[in-house]
Amino acid sequence: MAARTHDLGAAADFTPGVLRRVEVEGRGLVILRRGEEFIALRDLCPHQGAPLSAGQLGGTPLPCRPGAPIEYGRIGEVLTCPWHGWEFDVGTGQALANPQVRVRVYPVRR
Repeated sequence: MAARTHDLGAAADFTPGVLRRVEVEGRGLVILRRGEEFIALRDLCPHQGAPLSAGQLGGTPLPCRPGAPIEYGRIGEVLTCPWHGWEFDVGTGQALANPQVRVRVYPVRR
């Protein structure tokens, strides 16, 4: 089956680091721009259906000693669900706590 392509707009319309919801054939997608890279994920948390476009893009806490300031890694690579805090790797769609649970990631080309 041939892959279908859809024009979602000009690259300049997408602000780096900002989640943006779009509709494609009645399906909600969340688009993320990281520099010149674009990522498209299904805008639906597999847990209870929350819109991931209303979530937050962040990172993960790094190991530290008790009482030390918390530092973060993977900044801009983790999408957190707004309802229950489920975290997903934006590159693979996998849930961080359970990689068998995932959000669909769609191919993007410029």
